[in-house]
Amino acid sequence: MQVVPHPKLKRDYRGRTVRTTRELTNGYVSIPKGAIATVTGQSPRGSTLVFEACSCCTMKPIISRIAAVDIEFIEPLASAG
Repeated sequence: MQVVPHPKLKRDYRGRTVRTTRELTNGYVSIPKGAIATVTGQSPRGSTLVFEACSCCTMKPIISRIAAVDIEFIEPLASAG
């Protein structure tokens, strides 16, 4: 995965893949730095992120109000040749 610049418009965040740049916590879950998520919503207060389901309990964490400085946008590496 390679880091790409943030989209210029926040409405373009939706559907993009991101990686966390710090540990994120809420009342239910703690997400480690470097976790991969998908942006499912954007509001003036921040992004809503959905993470992959946990392998042991199948819980799918959702965290909202995440600031742009706490995520970096990533894309798969282009295959050579």
